[in-house]
Amino acid sequence: MPTDVAEQEEFYAQLAQIAGATALEIPFHKTGLNVETGWLAQQMRGRFTQSIITLIPGTMARVGETGVFGLASTDEGGRTAGLDFVRQAREVAEEINQATGAQSVSALHIHSAPSVKADKQAFAKSLEELLSEDPWSTRLVIEHCDAYSPEIAGEKRFLSLDAEIAAAQQAGLGITVNWGRSAVEAQDGERPSEHLRALVDTGVLEGLMFSGAGHKANQYGGEWADAHLPLTADEPTSLMDAAEVARCLEIVADAPRYVGAKIQAPKTASVDQRIAMISNITQLLK
Repeated sequence: MPTDVAEQEEFYAQLAQIAGATALEIPFHKTGLNVETGWLAQQMRGRFTQSIITLIPGTMARVGETGVFGLASTDEGGRTAGLDFVRQAREVAEEINQATGAQSVSALHIHSAPSVKADKQAFAKSLEELLSEDPWSTRLVIEHCDAYSPEIAGEKRFLSLDAEIAAAQQAGLGITVNWGRSAVEAQDGERPSEHLRALVDTGVLEGLMFSGAGHKANQYGGEWADAHLPLTADEPTSLMDAAEVARCLEIVADAPRYVGAKIQAPKTASVDQRIAMISNITQLLK
């Protein structure tokens, strides 16, 4: 995202002109949105509906501070803080929807934090508590991130996909796959397709987000970093090429409720360059 506000507004205006770019993934940080809610609602109104707020930025910031924050924490204080964080994000989603007069935000991506110490029983308990509350206009979706493995450094190191599938089935929720995070989990470009097949087979696949990863350091980060690499055509070290996108789409067919992309652009990229990179991958999702 450009740092200049005027360029940000131009970016959203051009993004809305891309066929298939109908929704946003909005980062929710430790203290909430990093932009004013009313301004964001203005950018979304009449352009983007059924968007998603992802809690991963704030989740990782708080995990880094405490080591016990998250919905899958066995530390009751950390688990309660995770629950409250979800509620805060839901309140912001409601504010955006009220401001736009539409279902501009329809879902929240939640996660099985904390790192390394995530517990499947604690996660199931948190989901049960959240789902027992008064209904909201937004639904919850579990976003799978790289699972903890003592053999691989990883980045998020949350619960395994099998554990999340069990929790999703028990709670009646869906799971979304981020291509890059699944690849980072095994340091293998084959892992995303394996995850997709498992979710299709168990009937809990809700979403698929194309975000690249690679085995070599690049301008966006180190090897196997969760750096949201663009397509191979735009970043040669990315393992996510057009053929891989097509393969994943064939695996999931019409199973997911949504399919999208989340990629980085060079910090110095112009608005036009950013839009071109997004268009390159969006046109593959039709």
